[in-house]
Amino acid sequence: MTGPAPLEPAPLDYGELFHAVPAGYAVAGIDGVIEAANATLTRWAGALPGELEGKRLLDLFPAGDRLMFRTHAVPVLDREGQLSELAVSLLAPDGERRPVLLTVTRTQIGGATRDLAIFYAAPERRRYEYELAAAHRQLEDAAAERAALLREAHHRALHDPLTGLPNRRHLQESLIAALARAGDDGGRVGLLFCDVNDFKLVNDSLGHAAGDRVLEHVARMLSGAARGSDMVTRYSGDEFVILVPDLVTAAELDAVAARVRGCLAAPLAVEGATLPLSIAVGQAETAVDPAAGADRVHDLAASLLAGADQDMYRAKTAMRSAG
Repeated sequence: MTGPAPLEPAPLDYGELFHAVPAGYAVAGIDGVIEAANATLTRWAGALPGELEGKRLLDLFPAGDRLMFRTHAVPVLDREGQLSELAVSLLAPDGERRPVLLTVTRTQIGGATRDLAIFYAAPERRRYEYELAAAHRQLEDAAAERAALLREAHHRALHDPLTGLPNRRHLQESLIAALARAGDDGGRVGLLFCDVNDFKLVNDSLGHAAGDRVLEHVARMLSGAARGSDMVTRYSGDEFVILVPDLVTAAELDAVAARVRGCLAAPLAVEGATLPLSIAVGQAETAVDPAAGADRVHDLAASLLAGADQDMYRAKTAMRSAG
């Protein structure tokens, strides 16, 4: 006696399999219009059964992903016939976004060229990418902030905080550079050493705030009197030095010095008082031997500064004697 015959397996229903897989499937024409979508994709997109057919594949994405798909994915798909793991989001009608990875293969289906799109759920992957992008932006912001702080620190190190003019350190660096350049091209370098007359009386009678106003005014006037290529610096206290590079003749330095001496002709109103201002100006200039080495250039810088300083004191003494 034999047992019952084994049951024949039921024919495989590929349509049921298409809808049951835990990934979103869509078949679209090369124009991007969806011809078939499985139940998983329909559910992820927040649509009713059959509602995705006739829509464009792009309509499933938010605006940013649509732009990225057009500019990045479509050219790759046209050129290579395949697109792998493109990170996008599915946009539901209620605005909910579901992160997915999209793979598209262009193939012959039913005698026509179609795109088979497969969407894989990827919440962890997308969160990782967002966090990575955010971390990258933070690093870029931190690098930009650090660069800005370094620029600010460098500027503070080379500029006077009251007047905003280059300071003594900046003058030293620029003077050596100007002398080195003069040695190369055969030019001359000049300095004007300027001292505000009777500045101590301003501080003593009107206070340091008034003195600061005077120094800021003097800085503006000197900057207006100098040439565009010159550098006006606050050397210390009420002393200013003007670097006059690239001289061809001594007359050029004399012309700048004359403008500087006359730039404070108008009195300054400060703290209810009208202050007559004047300035003592010393000058010095030098040529540079093309064969001069670095040590010689540094010596020339010190000598030029000392010469202008001494000439300023001679001018101040002469002014006092004349007064």
